[in-house]
Amino acid sequence: MPTPAPPPSRFRLQATFIFTLCLVLFAIPARGDDLSFSIERTVAHSGFDGQTCWVHARAGAIPAGATENDAGQPLVVMTTQKLLLTGSDVFYRLHSSTSDDLATSWTDLTPIDSFARQTVGGDSDALPTGASIAPHLLQPGDETTVCDFQPKWHAASQRLLGIGQSVWYRNNRVMHVRPRGIAYAAYDAPAERWSKWKTVDLPDQPRFQDAGSGSVQRVDLPGGDVLIPFYFKQPNTKQYSTAVCRCRFDGDTLHFIEVGNALTVPIKRGLYEPSLTRLGGRFYLTMRNDERGYVSVSDDGLTFEPQRAWTFDDGSDLGSYNTQQHWVTHSEGLFLVYTRRGADNDHVFRHRAPLFIARVDPESLHVIRDSEQVLVPERGARLGNFGVVDVSPDETWVTVTEWMQPQGVEKHGSDNSIFVAKLKWNRPNRDVDVAGAGVPEASAENELLSYARPPKAYANDFGNYKSPLIFADGSRVETPEDWGRRRAEILSTWQSLLGEWPPLISDPDVEILDSRQRDGFTQQKIRFRWTPTETTTGYLLRPDGAGPFPAVVTVYYEPETAIGDGNPHRDFALQLARRGFVTLSIGTTEASEAKTYALYHPSIDDAAVQPLSMLAYAAANAWQLLADRPEVDSERIGIVGHSFGGKWAMFASCLFDKFACAAWSDPGIVFDQSRPSVNYWEPWYLGYHPKPWRKRGVITDQNPARGLYPRLVADGHDLHELHALMAPRPFLVSGGSEDPVRRWQALNHAVAVNRILGHDDRVMMTNRPDHSPNADSNEMIYAFFEHWLK
Repeated sequence: MPTPAPPPSRFRLQATFIFTLCLVLFAIPARGDDLSFSIERTVAHSGFDGQTCWVHARAGAIPAGATENDAGQPLVVMTTQKLLLTGSDVFYRLHSSTSDDLATSWTDLTPIDSFARQTVGGDSDALPTGASIAPHLLQPGDETTVCDFQPKWHAASQRLLGIGQSVWYRNNRVMHVRPRGIAYAAYDAPAERWSKWKTVDLPDQPRFQDAGSGSVQRVDLPGGDVLIPFYFKQPNTKQYSTAVCRCRFDGDTLHFIEVGNALTVPIKRGLYEPSLTRLGGRFYLTMRNDERGYVSVSDDGLTFEPQRAWTFDDGSDLGSYNTQQHWVTHSEGLFLVYTRRGADNDHVFRHRAPLFIARVDPESLHVIRDSEQVLVPERGARLGNFGVVDVSPDETWVTVTEWMQPQGVEKHGSDNSIFVAKLKWNRPNRDVDVAGAGVPEASAENELLSYARPPKAYANDFGNYKSPLIFADGSRVETPEDWGRRRAEILSTWQSLLGEWPPLISDPDVEILDSRQRDGFTQQKIRFRWTPTETTTGYLLRPDGAGPFPAVVTVYYEPETAIGDGNPHRDFALQLARRGFVTLSIGTTEASEAKTYALYHPSIDDAAVQPLSMLAYAAANAWQLLADRPEVDSERIGIVGHSFGGKWAMFASCLFDKFACAAWSDPGIVFDQSRPSVNYWEPWYLGYHPKPWRKRGVITDQNPARGLYPRLVADGHDLHELHALMAPRPFLVSGGSEDPVRRWQALNHAVAVNRILGHDDRVMMTNRPDHSPNADSNEMIYAFFEHWLK
């Protein structure tokens, strides 16, 4: 059946007030604060054709200044879809509308082609999306799409990520025994386009063959992991259980990691349509049941206490039943949005209007009755399917559509309006992402060690890399003592391949060129000897106070960027100094200007050491400079770099074991000739040869690699062998476009080495889709050094 056409509308639909009075609500607090908000109600769209109606209007906000929104206001993206009134939950493709002026106007609702229904046995022999969950339940002609979709900004990937669930139809009726999956897609703001939707690859268990995440609120964690509440059952049963699964989103795919404990009640359909939030380090879960709403709490977001029924603070039942509730969360208070019986609303289907908001006591888990306020009044139609979006620190919106079933509800005044109820806070919500602001330090450090665990699909997947636990004679490492010998063997092999370093410089001969006080630290411009024949200029940042301090060497094309005078989110030295680290920022300024980038010993015309190894040598001498300083603890010195600097930091920390730990931001941690930026074959890395140099770029028959690099590849060497030299020292890969999730195949070898040494938390990776770091990825780097060096 074709999708019904939406009613005609203007290109920019002007929002209108549905009430001339702007109501001011002072929330009755659970504790004696004065957090309050005003409510402003507008309409984003209205109009009823009598045959279909808009439902599931939910929005996500791309913060002002984010990667995909350089405007001065948030870009709000709303999705909704048509419902066929003569059917039950017969939905069609999602549509989208945007507002860049805080809902003063909205673009026309536009169909999203990637959410068009897919048919079993249609134009392609391939199964529709999500069909592989339980293909035995399907037959030719069955159709699927996505419903109950909720977009939300995902700071770690700098993408708007929408999550819902798949729904299946046979003869345009919902199939009662069907596959169901957690569906998701990402929005490309510059292209104004949603990606093709996918489903999360849950464990292959019968209970997850009917598993959905429709209408839910999720919690995004620092580093990119997502806690997704979902509900599930075997397809031929009726009672749902609810749990939270942890997934890792890299900007393209939600990778399943683990699932928490299941909650249910033996009442009709069990517990479903859950929503999750976090406040003050605790996680709160609200769930739908056919007879009442339920709530639970958790300290980790996965393991939840037994559910309890929602009640008011006087002990009486909340009266919300057979529909969803959602959270409004401010950094200073927790609120619930819900519908309930007992509000002179017996004429409304399942009492699903008006829409209420009230404050929740986060300790007792009671709704505070005296704080209850009507958020959206009722006009006969139900309002039970709605969404919540944090638009800015100052505004949270609730979006909801008048659902025009059962027939005749319009006689009470409803017209399928899409309402936007704005909550305008009297104090900023500190938990709302602001582009560039990062995430709280404590939160990032709490989540850090979770990134020592790969997604389930990559657990114990070693790819085609040779195990570093195999000696050259074919015998295998079994003990820590064995590893000591094998480590020496690997190091000797690579030192022979890369060329022997000159003696380390025990006295770098530091000269102070300039000194000035900055906020909380002293910045000195220094010159020191970093090779036997060359000096360099760098910056030493020393926090105020006595010390001894931990320290970090930062490496890049030049030293100014890391102290804040360059591209955003590469100011590692500055940010770490503000956190109490002595930092030394160094770079290859002259070589980068000459486009030779690295260091060449004894000369660029006749280098005896591969240039990337010579950079590692220079970093080792920078370590010595820091170690000699009385305010630095020499046992607590790390190194970090991005891109070119990431390669530099990786080789330095692997080849020089006095670095206590290291963070490598998207260097390309293994050889990968399909990626132009993972260009270890270039003469300034591992492909040195006398000039004239090969033409810069990917390897081709006409432009082959030269020098050491092709020999390394031919002999089966790869950089995972160097990673193994880090053990048991910890390292973090801050992965971007060059180091995607599949790099766990290489990292698992370092994990295996650490396992022999008795450690399971020394190899970590976060992932983002872009090469450039962002506030979230950097906060994980800083949390890494806070954890391992302080």
